[in-house]
Amino acid sequence: MKKKIFFGSHKIISLLKKMQFIRSLSLLLLSTSSGVFANDDHTVGAHYTFLSGGVCRGPGGVNDKINSMSATEHTQKMCEDACDSRMTSDADGAICMGYSYCADCNQGECLLFGANLDGMCSDKSALSEPACEALGSCNDPDTATREEECGKCDQFQFAKEVGSCGSVGGTWKKATWTSAGATWQGAEDPWNGDTHKSVLIAGTTSETNSKYKCYDIDADDHLAHCTGTATDSSKTCTTAFDGKEAADRTQANCHDGCTYTPAPKGPKNPVAPHAGDIKLPGWDPAMSGACRGGLDFTSKINGKYSNTAGADGKLTQEECAKACLAEGDCVAYAHSTAWCIVYGPNLHEGIGTQEGGTWTTDNHIETVVTGTKVNAAYICVTGPPHDSDDDDSSVARVNFGFVSFFALSMGLFLV
Repeated sequence: MKKKIFFGSHKIISLLKKMQFIRSLSLLLLSTSSGVFANDDHTVGAHYTFLSGGVCRGPGGVNDKINSMSATEHTQKMCEDACDSRMTSDADGAICMGYSYCADCNQGECLLFGANLDGMCSDKSALSEPACEALGSCNDPDTATREEECGKCDQFQFAKEVGSCGSVGGTWKKATWTSAGATWQGAEDPWNGDTHKSVLIAGTTSETNSKYKCYDIDADDHLAHCTGTATDSSKTCTTAFDGKEAADRTQANCHDGCTYTPAPKGPKNPVAPHAGDIKLPGWDPAMSGACRGGLDFTSKINGKYSNTAGADGKLTQEECAKACLAEGDCVAYAHSTAWCIVYGPNLHEGIGTQEGGTWTTDNHIETVVTGTKVNAAYICVTGPPHDSDDDDSSVARVNFGFVSFFALSMGLFLV
């Protein structure tokens, strides 16, 4: 049976002192270790505009991730130099529109944003790795553009793909699909590509105390524009919107003869909400959103993540929970239809994070879950029911996250 321990105020203070010491030691190591790039006293180039409030985001809002590539163990200067070297579009159309940087994350985490930075398909009509691999042709019907559409549904001709055929009780007769043999070339080493529809920086995640910073090369490219030559030679198209707020950059305010280009929009398909907590025994009730640490729930938490470690690739919620329980120091997990993240001290070096493993390390200072970041696609689940038959210290470790959060919420801060 799981043991429960109730902590007095002296134990809370003792735990907080240990927590403060560990945090201070981590910060010291982060700033002095030869393998860590915490602060290189970098002066940001004048061609960048600093956007406060977290990681860069696209025109669709705080959850609109931008097409990108990322690398770790970078100084800010290395990160900025990498973006500067890609400010002009290359032969494949790859271009850097700005970057985000966090000195305390993954020994210096750098994210570059812009079109085609994630990689390139040998057939440039495909803009993502799945789309590239799916290219091909069908013998019947020859209009099919995906393998799922290659065939016919008996008795229900309106069902044009295997999934919809099955949902109406039909029988799918599969035809011959021939792969186009297209190949995807990902971002060059040591970068990892991350494919998204948006390619322009329009804002940030709006997390006031986030350790991530956003730097935009063109602070106006996500706004409406007026270009060309005005009918009235005394007027200039490009200055028609000078001094105007985004809401006033309208076609009516663009001079006659000029070309009006509306502001780009975010992806049409909204984030799919999580299907709901399956309520595994022993765990705390799920919270909506991605797990976060810190007083205002904006700090990422140390851990590891995967979308390939499940039996069928992406992890189910149950598989994600088991991955947490497999790590003795795990304090929580976050789950979506695409990703599983498990959190806790030292988990960035946990099971499967070695080279060739199915988990990616995500190193941060915070190790305690205090709340969540709003994101309907995720749930955050704390209180892993680790075996606690050993001794009180193991129970204390399991309950440390809750005790720390309780103490912090009561204002017991040690400095």
